[in-house]
Amino acid sequence: MIGNMTREQGTIESRVRKIMRDLRARGHRITPQRVAIIREFIPCGNHPSAEMIHDSLSDDFPMMALSTVYSTLRLLSEMGEAVEVSPATQEARFDPDVGDHCHLTCLACSRIEDLPLEPCEQRTATVDAAEATGFKPMRVVHQIFGYCEDCREREVSQPAREDGRST
Repeated sequence: MIGNMTREQGTIESRVRKIMRDLRARGHRITPQRVAIIREFIPCGNHPSAEMIHDSLSDDFPMMALSTVYSTLRLLSEMGEAVEVSPATQEARFDPDVGDHCHLTCLACSRIEDLPLEPCEQRTATVDAAEATGFKPMRVVHQIFGYCEDCREREVSQPAREDGRST
């Protein structure tokens, strides 16, 4: 199987192994549940919540508590291997991409998409302003809230009712 592994899979696997080494070095236990959570989370591009990861692992780990997923994701955040995203939803969402980028958050469906930071022209001015205060930025994430294409198309295709709401 390793011979057929794609470069992306190899990169993901390398990152998982690095996280495991870092966890051990920090004195944390490496449990099957924690490994499964990390393996499920790292390749995610959809900024999952702890609930989403818990649901996807519940068949393999029916006794795993949701708090185990939360604590693992928060631990990854403390280690710099994840970022807790503040979407326009009640649930915490997490991002395995710890590089500089922009989040596009849909106010209707709560989908979060990544956008490379390069198109965000104000990034340099923002970093410069932060540095001018003596702050040393380590990563930059901009959040833009609005409506994704799917939700906008759904809104256009649904006529408004007399009270102004969509049907």
